Amino acid sequence: MLGSMFSTVKPRLDDLGTDRLNYYYSTLIIMGMSLTITARQYVGSPLQCWVPAQFTKAWEQYAEDYCFVYNTYWVKPNDKVPTTIEERVSQQLIYYQWAPFIMAIEAAFFYLPVIFWSMLSTKSGINIIKLVETAQKAEGAESEDRKKQIDIICRHISNNLRKRRNEEETTKMAKIQRIFGMQHGKFITNVYLVTKFIYMLNSFLQFYSTNKFLGQNDPYWGMRILDDILHGTDWEHSGNFPRIAMCDFQVRVLGNLQRHSIQCVLTLNMFNEKIFLFLYIWFLLVFFVTLFDSIFLIYNMFSSHKIVEFLQQFLDNQEADENEEKKPDDEKKKVYRKEQHAILLSEFCLHKFTPDIIILLKMINNHTGDIVCTEIVGRMWNEFLKRDAKLVLQRFVDNDHNMETKSSSLKSVQLFEEHKGLI
Repeated sequence: MLGSMFSTVKPRLDDLGTDRLNYYYSTLIIMGMSLTITARQYVGSPLQCWVPAQFTKAWEQYAEDYCFVYNTYWVKPNDKVPTTIEERVSQQLIYYQWAPFIMAIEAAFFYLPVIFWSMLSTKSGINIIKLVETAQKAEGAESEDRKKQIDIICRHISNNLRKRRNEEETTKMAKIQRIFGMQHGKFITNVYLVTKFIYMLNSFLQFYSTNKFLGQNDPYWGMRILDDILHGTDWEHSGNFPRIAMCDFQVRVLGNLQRHSIQCVLTLNMFNEKIFLFLYIWFLLVFFVTLFDSIFLIYNMFSSHKIVEFLQQFLDNQEADENEEKKPDDEKKKVYRKEQHAILLSEFCLHKFTPDIIILLKMINNHTGDIVCTEIVGRMWNEFLKRDAKLVLQRFVDNDHNMETKSSSLKSVQLFEEHKGLI
């Protein structure tokens, strides 16, 4: 099962930030640890017990198998063995047999959020993976081929924007699409943010459940174990992942039950201590890194200033390229664009680009670089100037004129009132 999971888990093209830390690296690392413990547990000798001299080799093997299947319990070297069964049961070590299976489940849960993301993100009408692949082809292509690939991406984006407007006007969206904001071009963005939340929830629940699985009621147990290792405190005093434990079992001899208490060496706990300490730190690291990355993403996606800044960098790159090849008859166009730049840029960035298109551009930029995004944004900017610039500027002039008319009318009313008062 784990072998097939290794071949299934691969980096994706529709990820950003810490996504790969969650669904890829965490899954592979935990699966590798699970395989290590499984090999040690079922190929080697998970524990070895000291048995009375009268035990034959078969009896010794039976005792060791019994103590591995049923739980051992830990007693401090200088303490007496508890006399009651209840006390012994309360000190049992119940985790070492199940460690590889628990880690396999943890690895699977780290991969589940990306399955949720891949299933819902395709319902938006934007094939993110195909578009990123196209952008990667454009990055290494010659001039003509690059132009064709960029045209495909721009046409796909324009068709998506047009489709969204038509659906807003003529169709009723499915319930799940309405919930995630398809009508407002926020479907992919909201699904992606929910996926981020699932990543964080998964890390927190894994941290909590691992503590419970190990029988640790103190959430700072990992820090204590790390402190013990750094200061050379022996496990015999701390009781954390003890290497030596006791085991009780009964055998029937000539119809009579005889109870034996034997001492066993848990070599597995040498590995378990290091592995679970690493997982303790890893879960915390993944949670907080994902949390900060999500906050940063939300700020960048919903702040008008950051959206304009993100697109402006590509337009600046395009303008620098155009200046190198500027023709004499372009001067008039340049002056015109410079004078109206603030109005046109605001309209272009905040009204012509939906959050879904912004996050698509971020993913393309993440997997290719600035060159491809510069050409995409530059192409759409030029089309916007040709098709919509005059209308946008005219609307702005009309709004200004209406504001001046209203202001003038208000002043006239005020003057009339003042004149009427004087009369």
